[in-house]
Amino acid sequence: MAKLIGKTYAQALFEVAEEVDKIQQFKEELNSIYKIFDKEREFKIIFEHPKLSKDEKKDIINSIFKGKVAQEILNLIYIVIDKGRERYLMDIIEEYIRLSNEKQGIIEAQAITAVPLNEEEKLKLQNKLSEKLGKNVILKNIVDTDIIGGVLVKIQDKIIDASIKGQLDKIQKSLKDIRVTKIGVSKE
Repeated sequence: MAKLIGKTYAQALFEVAEEVDKIQQFKEELNSIYKIFDKEREFKIIFEHPKLSKDEKKDIINSIFKGKVAQEILNLIYIVIDKGRERYLMDIIEEYIRLSNEKQGIIEAQAITAVPLNEEEKLKLQNKLSEKLGKNVILKNIVDTDIIGGVLVKIQDKIIDASIKGQLDKIQKSLKDIRVTKIGVSKE
């Protein structure tokens, strides 16, 4: 349900953005709103609270965002409030960013590494992925010490596992298969 609502509202805003030629501007402004809601959990809780009236919620939004984001974005948030769908605002923003990226030929990817990539390594990996995919890849580095070494890249629903942990898991699986075959147990 959340995905459907997010898609519907995001698509409507995206169509408006195309008409007024503000796709990138809306994306940047929505990204700023997303960061505020993501970092300020208390603000999100207040915004979604059912005891707060629609007018009070609109006043809060006005006090924070009026003059800082396009009126079309404010209007979208007002509609979301009027329909009682505040809890879907993050889904709407995520879907709009996805639509915008798709239109601009941008793919977001995550590079999961044991230690942070320096800017040169990140740029090199980003350029390789962009070249391979034929799209502009925006790479976010996430540190996960379980990786041990190497890199695990997530692009949409695809995973490229060049991590040491992934290689060790493959070796372990193949050793188990060999052991099972050796003692006469079927692989099925």
